[in-house]
Amino acid sequence: MTVALYPYPKVSSELGHVETYKDFAPTHKIPTKTRELEIKSLVEKITSNPSFNPNLKFDASKHIVFDPSYYKSTKTFTLDELKINKTHVPRVTDFGAAFPFPLLSSEAVDMVLYEALQPEIIEDYARLPNLAKGATRLDFHIGGHADDHAPFTDALIKSPEIAEIVSNFFGTPMSVIYNSERAHLNVSLATKDEEEIAKYPSSKEEIMQALNNQDAGDGDEIPSTLGLHYDSTTVALVVMLDLPEEAVGGQTTIITGDEKVVRVPEPKKGYATMIQGRVLKHLASKPVTNHNRISFVNGFAVRGPEQLDNTALTSTKPSVLPRARYDLFYRDWVDYKFTHLEEHLKYIREQVNKDFRDGKGFDQEGFVKKCLNIEEYFKKCYDEMECVNNPPYPSPHFKTKYQDY
Repeated sequence: MTVALYPYPKVSSELGHVETYKDFAPTHKIPTKTRELEIKSLVEKITSNPSFNPNLKFDASKHIVFDPSYYKSTKTFTLDELKINKTHVPRVTDFGAAFPFPLLSSEAVDMVLYEALQPEIIEDYARLPNLAKGATRLDFHIGGHADDHAPFTDALIKSPEIAEIVSNFFGTPMSVIYNSERAHLNVSLATKDEEEIAKYPSSKEEIMQALNNQDAGDGDEIPSTLGLHYDSTTVALVVMLDLPEEAVGGQTTIITGDEKVVRVPEPKKGYATMIQGRVLKHLASKPVTNHNRISFVNGFAVRGPEQLDNTALTSTKPSVLPRARYDLFYRDWVDYKFTHLEEHLKYIREQVNKDFRDGKGFDQEGFVKKCLNIEEYFKKCYDEMECVNNPPYPSPHFKTKYQDY
């Protein structure tokens, strides 16, 4: 197969892309006003707790508060129950979404926030959104910092306890994916600027009207830090780090198979939700009131050498999501995809040898099918990269109705 890599397609803001993505989008840095006013205030609030320890070590027995009884008590939906019968890529399991369930302690939440909001992390790993509805200086992404700069966060999300919870809900073994797609924070902060505060609805009637106006549409008009999309990872585990009880809005919003807008109930601090984001269209809405909404998003994909993952680049590559650092992101991507491919190739080779030893013979048709899957997987390692395939964003299939697939 010959791949025409040149001429390199033009990356243009007209395509919804960040033109300076190789230089880590300097035009999308977090404004000084936001750093000095809202972020600084939030860090001071965390550190003012007398029991706060900036050197806290992760302890699953203390910091994961999930109880096995939650598997039964948590409301979940299959894709069929969400009326999603057709999908743009094959479903992995029938799991669709889970309503909020307790996952992290308050101490753990504060530590994840503290590590992510350090000045050097905001400078080197945080950026304003490229494509978002109603975004302001107060809305931004943080990601890619966990491996080298957030030891508590890194240990937490890599813990076998978290993977087991995700796997049990989803119905098949799952593991957290590469560094650039774990420990991702979607941040929408409450303003402390008096002029900006005055622009928010104040009465109960105004607030509910604003919320109803959002829900009446098809999802495109709902303010968010990332507009209506499919995830590039199989499953998203979303943990709420900050969303005051008095806030209105701010839930994960999903589009059902009949193209209706459904909001997952507001999660409390430390509560998590899950969705099969690769096949379920959704967005993370902003509150209609002046309150923080900070979520901790972690991608998961199938574990084990028996099958290949279905992760993609569509909504995460650096020219689309500014907080993805070009060199770091693609290093992480190649390491993850090739490691999984290597393990899968070894598994197939060993199975062929085992079948021979066991007298089962060689299944030529089955082997060819596996090779075709591998060919498609390998192609997916590169065919969404900017120098190969650089179409306008958002992708047209984000607006395609389920029934049209």
